[in-house]
Amino acid sequence: MRPMTRAAGLGWLLTAAALVATAAEKPAGSVSVTDSGLKGNPATYECASGHPVKRQTVTLDSGKRRYAFVYSGCYDPSHGEVHPSSEGHFGMPEPWSGNFYGGGFLEVFINGKDAITYTLTDMRVLESGERGSFQAAWAHPDASVALRVVLLPGGDHVGCDLSWRPLTPGAVKAVKVTLRAYPSFFTSFHHRKGERHCQTPRTDQQEPQTLALVPGEDTYLYYYDAIFDTAKGEGNGPCAAIIAPQGVTDGKVILGDYAVMTEVTVDPGAGHLRLALYDFSGQTNAGAGAYLRAHGAADLAQLQEADFRPRAVSATDVAKLKAEAATLLAEAADDGKPLKPKIDELVTKIAALKAQADTGDWTAEADLAQVLGDSEDLFWRLRIYALLNRPQ
Repeated sequence: MRPMTRAAGLGWLLTAAALVATAAEKPAGSVSVTDSGLKGNPATYECASGHPVKRQTVTLDSGKRRYAFVYSGCYDPSHGEVHPSSEGHFGMPEPWSGNFYGGGFLEVFINGKDAITYTLTDMRVLESGERGSFQAAWAHPDASVALRVVLLPGGDHVGCDLSWRPLTPGAVKAVKVTLRAYPSFFTSFHHRKGERHCQTPRTDQQEPQTLALVPGEDTYLYYYDAIFDTAKGEGNGPCAAIIAPQGVTDGKVILGDYAVMTEVTVDPGAGHLRLALYDFSGQTNAGAGAYLRAHGAADLAQLQEADFRPRAVSATDVAKLKAEAATLLAEAADDGKPLKPKIDELVTKIAALKAQADTGDWTAEADLAQVLGDSEDLFWRLRIYALLNRPQ
């Protein structure tokens, strides 16, 4: 057999490396993430007919549950700095559009103004594979506001980290977060009467009531309808939220005969609020309630301990990366020389972004995650050249 030439060996190594990298991107029990990108269309119901509406959808699929999130806003110049949308701005249309309303379930009031009505400055995928995550950010006049959403492989709920950073010291004086849900069935829309409930670890109240929340005790909020229960052949299944108590000063659940509204007041100085959202569509009331009683405390602990930074960002050691790059360039010899300017530029960029990311800058964290992902092929090439030039 003829010995393999260096060129052929390089080709084989590159192909093998590509296969290894591809396999690494899709581990067993992975989360897939799709992003529609920000798209425009003329308004129909969202605003005045013909106005330019921007919309973006990100979908995360754990293999057990698929969650979709959609942003919508009208960008006609007549609206100034806000971007109205009649149904809401940030919704969860999947698994079912009523549980955490697909048209818009989330509002984030900073100093009385809903941040999500302002310009969307960022909405992008951060991770897929070992876990799925994305972030969305808005330009409130008093603060930068961002939401990160994470889904784990085989997971049945999403974790959310909602953050705000004042543009000037002391600019954020009040924070209130609201959630809108139509548990299991759009009752009034279909001219049907239901029986809305909110159950927590300490109580169960039904419409028409306002449940005053006790932070630290009402750690999960289980929204269900006693009439529209899949066990009775009615409805789509209930939903729930876990609200981490850190920073929460007050809250209530307004149980109407149609919408169920949850309002949480947060200490502005806390800087963030953590939530977990569950859509139990297709499940019975009894099954969903049993899940929360059995797993609610553990899920809360997991939410509180979670690192919402992209894993590649939290694992990056700039000093180690610089040392590795220098070693590989030296080992790659002449083959590495054409790559050196790109490697040097890349390492410098990573170091700068990591310094920003370490201050809690979520835009820098997202940029760094993207740069690290885009640089994988370059480092694979350098490693292969280093391997080929090592003494046999």
